Amino acid sequence: MIELITSAESLEQAYALVDLGVSQVIIGEAEFGLRIPGHFTFEEMKQVCDYAHQKGTQVVVAANAILHNEKIKKARPFLAAVKKTGADKLLVGDTGLIQILKEDAYRMPYIYDAAVLVTSSGQVNFWAKYGAVASMVAHEVPLFELQEMVQGAEIPLIYQVYGSACIHQSRRELLTNYFSYVGHDAATFEGRHLFLSEPNKPETHYSIYQDDHGTHIFANDDLNLLAYLPQLQQASVDHWFLDGLYCPGSEFVAIVEVYQKAARALESGEWDQALLDQWQASIQAHHPANRSLGTGFFLHEPGLVK
Repeated sequence: MIELITSAESLEQAYALVDLGVSQVIIGEAEFGLRIPGHFTFEEMKQVCDYAHQKGTQVVVAANAILHNEKIKKARPFLAAVKKTGADKLLVGDTGLIQILKEDAYRMPYIYDAAVLVTSSGQVNFWAKYGAVASMVAHEVPLFELQEMVQGAEIPLIYQVYGSACIHQSRRELLTNYFSYVGHDAATFEGRHLFLSEPNKPETHYSIYQDDHGTHIFANDDLNLLAYLPQLQQASVDHWFLDGLYCPGSEFVAIVEVYQKAARALESGEWDQALLDQWQASIQAHHPANRSLGTGFFLHEPGLVK
């Protein structure tokens, strides 16, 4: 069965996604959650867990940040608080946190998420031996590599089919430094509305924002692999991630609903071009107008990814 895993920015959006029937919803807070669309208190996390479990949806708490010494020291209290919410899993990429998860008091299943590092079944299977129950796959893995990867993986692979794709993270406060250099108040530019353009290429728009984890830069196009879902299903990649970092509120819920319909149509054999055209139009209607859509590395052929 195809499973949809989605981010959630708020209680309202989380409830709406659960009502759609998504398999897993990812939520988190500011200190340990990396590149998540909204921040939840632990009480709000518990409310999401209580509601989701009534509908058969699992809740994943994001703990995928790169943890320096000061945050590792806070990890045990954080994990204790997460366990009290009733969350089903964690989203983890830092080996220091995985080491703590081996302790009985903090043991929880987790989805391995080390961003661009997850490129082989060997790596996935290594972390499966240390408690990982699934693994995110790097954006840079195209279909031809994914097909081989899934054949050797001992746990489910989660592949992103919609949303923004981070291509660079720096712990440095690059925006603060830049605006200080040009004489502007960086506070004026808080939020996620800024972007970079290449010289002489005004059509490029690499989104950039800064938070407590540093500076994040995103690919020129957001992902939309709707037209290629049959290839993913044929490759036995049936855990699909949709990221709502740059698509807020009910608009993201509407896009998830399109993917949910597409998944059910694939499973029932009802997929056809007319439906695909209708779904693509719906995604274009709900996707932010100032953000373009593409396929990322998905269609790259051998020799092109270097």
